[in-house]
Amino acid sequence: MLIQNFEQYLNKAKGAIHVGANIGEERHWYDSHGFSKVLWFEPNRELIPILEDNVKEYEDHLVFAFGIHDTLTKATLHIANNNGQSSSILKLGTHAKNHPDVVHIKDQQIQLMRLDTFFKKTGKKITDYNFLNIDVEGVELNVIKSFGDHISLMDYIYVEIHTEEVYEGNSLLTDVDDYLLSYNFIRILTKITKANWGDALYIKRNQYETSF
Repeated sequence: MLIQNFEQYLNKAKGAIHVGANIGEERHWYDSHGFSKVLWFEPNRELIPILEDNVKEYEDHLVFAFGIHDTLTKATLHIANNNGQSSSILKLGTHAKNHPDVVHIKDQQIQLMRLDTFFKKTGKKITDYNFLNIDVEGVELNVIKSFGDHISLMDYIYVEIHTEEVYEGNSLLTDVDDYLLSYNFIRILTKITKANWGDALYIKRNQYETSF
C-alpha cells in the first residue's frame, strides 16, 4: 500500500475484503490492525497456490479464485511480467509509456462475480467486514458498484486510483469520488505517483467525524 501510517483513522476494526489479492502481501498488516477475518479475491489461478500458502497461518483468511465486477461474469485477464502486479482485464494505456519494462505477456480466461451476489450465495455476513481494499488495475469503480447499496456497510475503502487512462477505459479518481460521495464517503488521504496512478483512503463521514 502506497499510503502508510493511517491507523489513526481506523477506530473500528472488523474484517477486511481484499479484491485483487495477488499473493496476499498485506496479510500481516490486517492481522496487526485487528482485521482478523479477511476475504481474498484473486482471479489469476497461477497465483492461488502461493496466496493460499501465504495466508494459511490465519484461520479466518479465506481465498476465492475469481474476480469481482458489477456487470461481467467472464473476462480475459492480461497477465503482466511484474509478478502479475499490473495484470488487468483492460489493455495498457499510459502505463506502457511510463513503465516500458512492464508488458502483458499472456492471457487467462477468468471468472467474475458481483460482491452482493457473493454474500447472497455463500451466506456470509457482510456486516462482519468493514474495510474494503481494491487493487484491480483500472476497474475499481466496477468493484465498488458490485456491492450495490451494501457499500454503505463499509467504514473504510482503500483503493487504487488513476487520474488518466493508465489502462484503457479505467475508472478515474473523479468518478470514484462522485460515486462514493453519494454513499457518504469522503476521501481523506491521497498519494499519486508521477505516472498518474496511486492510492486513496475513503472513510464513511460519520466514522471520520468520530476519529478525533
